[in-house]
Amino acid sequence: MSLRGRHSRSTGDAVGTQAPRRDIQVLRALAVALVVACHAKVPGFAGGFVGVDIFFVISGYVITTSLLRSSEQRLGAQLLSFYARRVRRIAPAASLVLSATAIVGYLLLKKNYPLTLNDDIRWASLFGENVRLIHTSSNYFIPGLTPSLVTQFWSLAVEEQFYIVYPLLLLSALAWTPKRARRVVTLVLVGAGVIVSAWWSWRVTGTQPISAYYSPFTRFWEIGLGCLVALLPEHWTIRWRPLNGAVSVGALVVVGVAMHHLSGASVYPGVLAWWPCGATALLLLCGRREGWAGGLTFLSAPPVLYLGEISYSLYLFHYAWLIMPQYFPSFPNNAFDRVGEVACALACAMLSYHLIENPIRHSRRLAGDTFASFVVLLIAIAVVWNATAIVNHLVG
Repeated sequence: MSLRGRHSRSTGDAVGTQAPRRDIQVLRALAVALVVACHAKVPGFAGGFVGVDIFFVISGYVITTSLLRSSEQRLGAQLLSFYARRVRRIAPAASLVLSATAIVGYLLLKKNYPLTLNDDIRWASLFGENVRLIHTSSNYFIPGLTPSLVTQFWSLAVEEQFYIVYPLLLLSALAWTPKRARRVVTLVLVGAGVIVSAWWSWRVTGTQPISAYYSPFTRFWEIGLGCLVALLPEHWTIRWRPLNGAVSVGALVVVGVAMHHLSGASVYPGVLAWWPCGATALLLLCGRREGWAGGLTFLSAPPVLYLGEISYSLYLFHYAWLIMPQYFPSFPNNAFDRVGEVACALACAMLSYHLIENPIRHSRRLAGDTFASFVVLLIAIAVVWNATAIVNHLVG
């Protein structure tokens, strides 16, 4: 596909053994740090939930770049290869967290084990937790209401729902459109989707806040914004290094302002989500220059890059560690306790990343056998459902 151009630079996901872009790893680290700080109730980070929006934009950029980097295969082969990579990337760590939440939750809570948690876990294993939360009118910003231990899986569900359709549309457009028109056609298609989804997000956020927060239709534009950046011509970037750095720093400031001014009471996503999403799109655009990380250069220290590497596992693990104590009314969950909980989540994420996530994700055996990758998905779902079945039996 001639549209690939210089998009062969790695983004840290998908195939290859290429090194990940530093600026993307820094953005991932920033996103997960904001989310964890928000859920840990760190003062000044009430708007840290914008980290999820940052993840959405990054995801759209990374996946589109990966699709553009695909070899000249048949459409069906490309789609199977894409979904197999997603399974190896997402399913193992997700099933580990869901199974552990069910088993450990029962062992700790016993009679206090929430009766609805097993249903939440099963929905999450099928990438439908956002639908479940909308159906049950759940809102984890309501004071005094203890949220489900797997609420964080709503964002993973939105992403996977997006990727059920998007790769088919993009690869079909590339395969069936004349070479000269490919870039224009793909930009128009994705741009139209972003506009419609953003309009719908603005339209319903004020009247249906829970549905708007978790709905894929009000969130697709955020992922699509990252897709648009990846589809832009390579020369659409800031070539003067000082200006590139200044724009990057300005975008970081916008993220900080959004995080500081937003809270659980904000009318969100709607128009307000453009703050973190627009800023992230700018940061990704600035980082496209070979060897540049824009204003993120000074942040790309090894610990930060490592945090970006394990950000997916940390995002999955941190929530149960921080929310579980709320099920014990007498548990003294002060700031010191929360530091310990985050440390435990970080340790779990590191173990998961090195022992589960990376070995399966980079397995040559699985990479060469698409069918085996889908067997991994079935096994992952079966493990989760078996864990909930055991707990259901024990709860009686």
